[in-house]
Amino acid sequence: MPRHPQRSGHSTEPFSVRFGADVSSVPDSRRGFVGWMRAADLDPETIDDLEVVFSELAANAVAASPAPTDDVHAHAQIDADMLVLEVSNRTEDPQLVPETPDLDDPLRSNGRGLLIARAFVDSVDVELAGTDRLLVRCCRRLGLLR
Repeated sequence: MPRHPQRSGHSTEPFSVRFGADVSSVPDSRRGFVGWMRAADLDPETIDDLEVVFSELAANAVAASPAPTDDVHAHAQIDADMLVLEVSNRTEDPQLVPETPDLDDPLRSNGRGLLIARAFVDSVDVELAGTDRLLVRCCRRLGLLR
């Protein structure tokens, strides 16, 4: 059973970053996210798990972006005992955004990053944000150590 993150009593400002849809942008963004989680006093195991989630979602967003000049947006916040991570990228064909992706189909040609992310979080949702942004939202319940 995974340990629960330890959190201090102070509130944490949300994390937000925009980076180019280029694979070379992912490591710096990931380090920023990890630094934010450390500042929030999350335990190392939780940080490791969510670092994997961020990496997978960011890599998916970069790969799915129509142009390397597009921006990928990542936002995270802790609200009460829930960490919510959202990663979005521009999409050229909003009709192709699945309302409910088939995360259980191991033979699909893409989206395995969502399967990996789902292993570390409580929920994964994919939706269209605005008219042209694919948004992936992951939620992970955080427990308190007493």
